Amino acid sequence: MLTADLIAARVVKGEVRPRYVRADDPEVVTLAAQMVDVFAAHVGRTRDALDGALAALLGEGTEYLLHRGLAKLMLDRAEFEVRAPCEPATLRRRLFEEAARNHPAVQTADAMHPVSRDDVIARVAAALDVDAAQITGAMYADLEGELVMARGPDLTADALVQRYNLGLAQAALLRATSMTVEIAASTPARYRQLFRYIKFYRLMHTVEGTAKRGYTIRLDGPMSLFSLSQKYGLQLAEFLPALCLCADWRASAEVMWGKEKRPLTLKLTSEQGLVSHYPDKGVYVTREEQHLLDRFADLDTPWELDHKSQVIDLGGRGVLIPEFVLRHRGDGRVAYVEVMGFWKREYLEARLDLLRDEGPKNLVLLVPWRLRGSDEELKRAADEVVFFKDVIPAKELLERASRVALAPR
Repeated sequence: MLTADLIAARVVKGEVRPRYVRADDPEVVTLAAQMVDVFAAHVGRTRDALDGALAALLGEGTEYLLHRGLAKLMLDRAEFEVRAPCEPATLRRRLFEEAARNHPAVQTADAMHPVSRDDVIARVAAALDVDAAQITGAMYADLEGELVMARGPDLTADALVQRYNLGLAQAALLRATSMTVEIAASTPARYRQLFRYIKFYRLMHTVEGTAKRGYTIRLDGPMSLFSLSQKYGLQLAEFLPALCLCADWRASAEVMWGKEKRPLTLKLTSEQGLVSHYPDKGVYVTREEQHLLDRFADLDTPWELDHKSQVIDLGGRGVLIPEFVLRHRGDGRVAYVEVMGFWKREYLEARLDLLRDEGPKNLVLLVPWRLRGSDEELKRAADEVVFFKDVIPAKELLERASRVALAPR
């Protein structure tokens, strides 16, 4: 993802307009292809060698932000590793200790100074059972410039250009106070996918509309939080590719721009040609959810835990997509389980009020304490809420679900 210093954008009448590049611009595509070739040619070589080649590629060019932005996106997807016969930090310590015991270790030994630099290296090499010829190069193999590219990024030139445009919009969203998204009427599968991504990234949101009319979704931005703003901003930015999977949408984000934090607007639409790199299928399971599935499988219980999601309309005021459905094998009772993401007191209380008014009565709400966005205390406790720290308490969930479960209609 692009960082603040790499954003290319202009401000026009209170609106932030990223300087998207044309995906068919011959100069841009050529630069991207050259960038891909440079990375491919430097697999197995050091980071310093790669940086030198990238600097040579830029030359006297004026597209500094574009060049650095493309390079950043490639670097994010490359894998670097330390290549040395032994741990560099251990090697340095042993060399310094051996040199101190034989101080001064000179370049060429003589009668007054019988231990040379090569003698020190040979002794340490023997002690560590490594080739002495490798010692000098391995001493600082853990420094950034000496890291070796083990695997290059799996990106074509066209995909790199698409990632760049998407990265500009994502970087701008890191400064958002809120974003309102309008989704045209779509299929149930597309709705499930979109809302599951919202839940996966734990975004605070309110929803209006219905499946037939489409939905208006308001997402809180990172600048609206008292804490966790950096982590939350990254989650919001990473949600954008999921939104780009939809066919017809538009979004308007309020952002705090520049060092002065000027309140401006960022407008995004499906017509801008932003291309998602996310797979157009189901969504991933969060760490907490997978841990619960694993723990639940080990429990001796008549309850079955199902991870299949569905869209439950909340009277046009929102939607509910439970992460889990609990079913009793014996009597068929059902309980829904929703896992909250980032939250503030007023957001959680508003969500509880909506669920009490419009939601199913057989619902348990799991709330991660570590994702709270403020230090405010809840005005009231809720029987349907289970707070947890790092892992979802499977036994407490079962106990609470058994109390609220209802027979299927």
